Amino acid sequence: MNLNLFKTYVRVVETQNLSRTAEEFDLSQPAVTKQIQALEDMYGVLLLERSGRKLKTTEAGETLYEYAREIIKVMDRTAKAMEEVSDSRKGSLYLGASTIPGQYILPYIIKKFKDKMPNISISMDIADTEKIVNRVADREIDVGIVGGWINSRKIEGYSWLEDELVLIVPENHRLAQRENSSNKGVKMTDLLHERWIFREKGSGTRKAAEELLLSNGIRNEALNIYLEAGSTEAVLAAVEAGMGISVISSWAIKKLDEHRKIKSISIDDVNAKRLFYVVYPKQKTRRKSVEAFLSYIRQLDEIPGK
Repeated sequence: MNLNLFKTYVRVVETQNLSRTAEEFDLSQPAVTKQIQALEDMYGVLLLERSGRKLKTTEAGETLYEYAREIIKVMDRTAKAMEEVSDSRKGSLYLGASTIPGQYILPYIIKKFKDKMPNISISMDIADTEKIVNRVADREIDVGIVGGWINSRKIEGYSWLEDELVLIVPENHRLAQRENSSNKGVKMTDLLHERWIFREKGSGTRKAAEELLLSNGIRNEALNIYLEAGSTEAVLAAVEAGMGISVISSWAIKKLDEHRKIKSISIDDVNAKRLFYVVYPKQKTRRKSVEAFLSYIRQLDEIPGK
């Protein structure tokens, strides 16, 4: 059995799109179609059918999807188990990260780690904090770097890095003009009548922003939440378009193109900080590659790219 057939099929079901799956796997669309047809021929059933522009699973297709996911998980666990009894420096590492550490911090760390451990294969998924923590708890991910702590009996970890929250506004916003003439930060109580752009629920940045507002006695119900966006870049684009203001990580501002029509303003509040956390499954033993990575990030004197 070719495991790649199952991996391709699972991704097609999840994306509901052949061309997107082909792009992700660096295949041609006909090659992806051929793999799906191979599975249909193997089992003698129709697996997918079109519903408008999207692909939907048939009853047989949904059944195969559930079992294919389990097969992939079992094979991954098998590879991890075999690595645990191996003395070689080869291995695999499955990382997960919320948006800010995944986009702005981890790429530099992974590069430095790979320089030291070139034979370790690394993959990384980026999603909101809640999803990453859940996948760590399910042992689908070896190590997660997230922007908030979520209690779970299945995980453990530690606070890792402090992050500063900043306010961003369109460049022609009244607060942007005030920032040009003053070094003072803005107070959250001065922002009650603004239109707000928030990250989606489950995001560590969203949780941190809500906690900052709540520390000033401000609940979501008191705000005009104009838009909820699914990524930091979507928040930046919405603010740049003049839709409203937002609170984001200072890391996103450090990497921001200087030509973007956005101004960042410091927040005059001791609570305008949060922590990033390293989380991993609660278990007695870990693979050597996982232990090597955890040891590496614990010993970092400075964060690459900072």
